Amino acid sequence: MVARALVENSPATPQTEPHLRAVLDHATGTPGKLVRARLVYAAATAHGLDEDEALQLACAIEYFHLSSLLLDDLPCMDNAETRRGQVCAHRLHGDASAILASLALINRAYALAGFALARMPGFVRVQAHACIDACLGPSGLVGGQASDLRFAEGDRTARSVSRIAAAKTGALFWLAVYLPALASGPGARERRSLKALCVYWGLAFQALDDLGDVLTTSVESGKTTGRDRALARPNLALVMGVPATRARVSRLTVLAAREVDALIASNPERYAYLAPFQHGYLASRSAVAVRAA
Repeated sequence: MVARALVENSPATPQTEPHLRAVLDHATGTPGKLVRARLVYAAATAHGLDEDEALQLACAIEYFHLSSLLLDDLPCMDNAETRRGQVCAHRLHGDASAILASLALINRAYALAGFALARMPGFVRVQAHACIDACLGPSGLVGGQASDLRFAEGDRTARSVSRIAAAKTGALFWLAVYLPALASGPGARERRSLKALCVYWGLAFQALDDLGDVLTTSVESGKTTGRDRALARPNLALVMGVPATRARVSRLTVLAAREVDALIASNPERYAYLAPFQHGYLASRSAVAVRAA
């Protein structure tokens, strides 16, 4: 359902320039696991949005994510060859079309977020837009990416790697989980737990990606691997070593589980959706990473 909504809400139209449309079709038609989008949809429905609003918000957050991937893969960034088992869009249709498609997705994402939250009280909309601004701007995703590109010029410590991961990957989880929760007015304790959970999930998710970049081939992962070492980019497994990174993932998974359990205990109706991701997807993926050779 979410995958279908990504295509249906795409900014591409029959009149869109062919190369731009091809990139947009490529991005929205090969969405991957949709981890964040599924979280947004589940969270939005749990916090009172109807199905159409929840799908609009899920598409908005996923479009922000897809736009960042199009930019990440460019020659001036990671110079990737494959993404999700396919040739990167910029290699098929040119850098300019990929950049313009990224802008089109960002533009549509802001519009969809506005539509999804239109019937919310004014103060909720203000909080939501402030959340989006913080997560995507210089203090969030954009700033994290800028630090990522300049990582080789810094101290290259595990702390620096984690700080960049929190700004990039953590910000997208913040949008996926914390933003929809604003619709139901969470209390101070809930807000603290939600923020902590997003940090733990973001750090764990990025550490798992770091392990994948070091331990798997491009064919196995579906995207170009080995780029972190080649480009001197932040990677916890390269800085701390594989065993220590696995141990950190396990620790983060435990910390996240505590927050999930506390949130569900405080309000089962609002937060039951967190359990399948924590105890299903993340825990199982963490276990595979810990066992991997």
